[in-house]
Amino acid sequence: MSSDSTGKSRIWNDRLLITLLSIAVVGVVLQITLGGVVRVTGSGDGCPDWPTCFGQLVPPLDQPTIDRLYDGPRPTTPRPHNVLLEYSHRTVGTLVGLAIVAAVILVWKRYRSDKVVAWLSTATLALIFIVGMLGGAVVLNDLDPAIRTLHLMLAEIVALLAILALVATRYTRSGSVGSSSAWIWGKVSDEHRGALNWAAWAAVLALLALLTGSYAVWKEAGAVCASWPLCGGDFVPQSSLAWIHVSHRVWSLVAIVIVLIAGRKALQLPNTSGALRFAAGASFVLIIAQMLMGAANPWTTFAEWARAGHLSLATLVWVDLVFIVALLLRPVPGPESSDA
Repeated sequence: MSSDSTGKSRIWNDRLLITLLSIAVVGVVLQITLGGVVRVTGSGDGCPDWPTCFGQLVPPLDQPTIDRLYDGPRPTTPRPHNVLLEYSHRTVGTLVGLAIVAAVILVWKRYRSDKVVAWLSTATLALIFIVGMLGGAVVLNDLDPAIRTLHLMLAEIVALLAILALVATRYTRSGSVGSSSAWIWGKVSDEHRGALNWAAWAAVLALLALLTGSYAVWKEAGAVCASWPLCGGDFVPQSSLAWIHVSHRVWSLVAIVIVLIAGRKALQLPNTSGALRFAAGASFVLIIAQMLMGAANPWTTFAEWARAGHLSLATLVWVDLVFIVALLLRPVPGPESSDA
């Protein structure tokens, strides 16, 4: 038996590969969460240069040294906690990149016959490299809102690709890897296809809601509406910044409705896996928690924990929906489909 044919029956049971891809998914979520904490604490220029921090691989964490070395855009020097948060954000990104590099090497060495897993993992690596370069551009361009929004969007897409690669690896079966297109586009019922469409739309809308919220914050429109659900009691926004903020709330409302429908459609499918049922059930909990966390921002006068938690939950909603889509792309056992 050739190494490729052996790989066809072994990839789904390769614990190292599954662990590396799992680390990549968890690491991306952690990196985005840290990015939110960096944002709300004003630590975005805690390291004024890139890729080093204060010209060093390990930055100084004492105030006198920071004061002496700092030459950045803010009028006052960052505090040690600002430096530590920004450096931690970068470090997690580096570790995620290394995990993806290791996964790609493993895939192309052992399982290159599985084109789906090989190209998904490779695309993840290419995109996280671009995200890293954009992170540097954010620092070197005084934290431009448009670049920061693009940086966040691509980081979320890295999570999408890593999840697809993980699910493809975990649920591959002997004999199906060589014909990977059948794995992705296997024959399914209309009900199954409908649930997949709802989940895909829910994921798109959740991502748009996330990005519009982040853009509003970076345009300094995040705190212009001091009440919820209305913006200061007005049905019609009274300024351009209020329009930016309210647009985010409208996108969020639409996303909430579609996510709830998508979760219900997925739960109603017959013969579903435990993983899909869990992800569909989690979508209800996460989207309601996200809505309440969004409301908590004006209710707490935009406390740091509420602002950071809002982005973190938004990312978890997105990740959960991507898992639902990925799991629905697998043909499920039933009268009109087969699971080889």
